[in-house]
Amino acid sequence: MGKISEHVFRVVNSASLAGWYKTVMGMQVTEDASAKTWTAFYPGEGVKLVFQEVASKGTTYKSNRDSCYWKIGVTVSDVDLARENIMAAGTQVSVPNQFLDVGYLCHLADPNGFTIELLQHTFKQNFVKPIPDPSLALGQRAVIGQITTRSQDIEASLGLYRDTLGMKLLSIQDISDYGFCLYFLAFTAENPPDQDLTSTKNREWLWQRPYTTLEIQCRPGQSCVPMDKEGEGVDHITMEVEDYANIMTKLKADQSNSSFPDPDGVQLKLKSASR
Repeated sequence: MGKISEHVFRVVNSASLAGWYKTVMGMQVTEDASAKTWTAFYPGEGVKLVFQEVASKGTTYKSNRDSCYWKIGVTVSDVDLARENIMAAGTQVSVPNQFLDVGYLCHLADPNGFTIELLQHTFKQNFVKPIPDPSLALGQRAVIGQITTRSQDIEASLGLYRDTLGMKLLSIQDISDYGFCLYFLAFTAENPPDQDLTSTKNREWLWQRPYTTLEIQCRPGQSCVPMDKEGEGVDHITMEVEDYANIMTKLKADQSNSSFPDPDGVQLKLKSASR
């Protein structure tokens, strides 16, 4: 089975940023001194965040609504508790709200400006407060549940991620009032509880998965700027895939580094899935 294995960022002060993810977000961190990288992650099946050190003289990262990259999502059972703990540690977090029939959520930025969404396992009206765990920074277990990118042409995106790389489409969420539609894919053998992928019944189930999904926000007609290749920013997303050799041949990608952009400029790197 394939998986989304690494989400790689180019950052200044990688050690300090990793320390923030450990102290404030409650992730485990490791250092690879020879590669000048730090890795942050929650135990389990979710993606690992990798911070590559770059020169401080480069461009500083700024979140851009026109970028092909948006955010990561951290899923928890109690968003209000997570927000309270993060703010107590000195980081500002927006006021949570039930966004339509999508989810109960709020947003913050890490010290380098990368956006994080906190997303609750259940809708606000279905929330049952769990027993907090004071040994954990967020007071509860957490998963990096989403990496969110943007697309102008969802059929081209699905042609790559679903039809070529082998990801499964789990949910389609039409947010036409705000001019976009959300598509969620993952490397998984699981099926959502309702075969109708537009059903709201699948959403709370989706927020409780132990693995990372790829969330694609499709905004037809709006610009989608490819990732920068220098300075601070998102470097690439690493995915492990089955049938690696045939996929690389089909994509006609550079097999010397296994790296290529998706149709909207999200840089990907492929590896062969471990068996």
